[in-house]
Amino acid sequence: MTDRLAAIQQALDRFQRDEARALLKEELKENPSAAAYYLAAQAALSQGDRVSYLKKALEINPEYRLAVDELAEIMPLEKAEGAPTVEPVASPASKRSEIRLASVGKRWLAIILDGFIVAIATVLLLVAGGALAPLDAAMASADEAIVSEALSNFQSNTLTVNLLVSAIYNVALMVWFNGQTLGKMMLRLRVVKKRGGRITILDALLRNVFGYMISQIFLLGYLWALFDAEKQTWHDKMAGTLVVEERRITR
Repeated sequence: MTDRLAAIQQALDRFQRDEARALLKEELKENPSAAAYYLAAQAALSQGDRVSYLKKALEINPEYRLAVDELAEIMPLEKAEGAPTVEPVASPASKRSEIRLASVGKRWLAIILDGFIVAIATVLLLVAGGALAPLDAAMASADEAIVSEALSNFQSNTLTVNLLVSAIYNVALMVWFNGQTLGKMMLRLRVVKKRGGRITILDALLRNVFGYMISQIFLLGYLWALFDAEKQTWHDKMAGTLVVEERRITR
């Protein structure tokens, strides 16, 4: 495998499809091999393009096993080379060989880890900002009304800071680390766009701020993933994303 093909495979393994497609454009122009067309099929934006690239790979090398097997899986009723008798059909839970959907259990564990990190950051910010001082003063006064008011203010401030930290943490890391937070990194999970491409800041805001608020209504949005064919929560559906297992890169 050439250096560029290896770089394309690494980009696909990391779900960096925009980068893979950019490299493939150069590779197909300079060296249109069966291997390059096969990788182009893995980075394709549509099922039609995927089939087209696989067929081109087989035109160059009719015995290219990976392309033969994948095309047979997509079009099992094809009888003549280059002449399909049926249109390719993708199932609801598409059998894309490069994607393995994350289990709901792993996703919940990642959420707990991220929540713990956000909680620590929230406490540190509250302490640094002096939010505990009014509460300490109220406690020292031993006046029940003052203590009650100070406690109410502290809870309100804590909730506000926690929500801001959570939004900044999830959005910033999702964008910077291509669909990963620290919790997802620990469990080798990644959020990817269902139709390819990197997570943008608008995707991250829609999924991790507005989407989270909808999904947290009685946790129904999270529980939905238990019954969904693609294990999508409501916030995944809003942003058009999937949560997948990150493959280990093999050389």
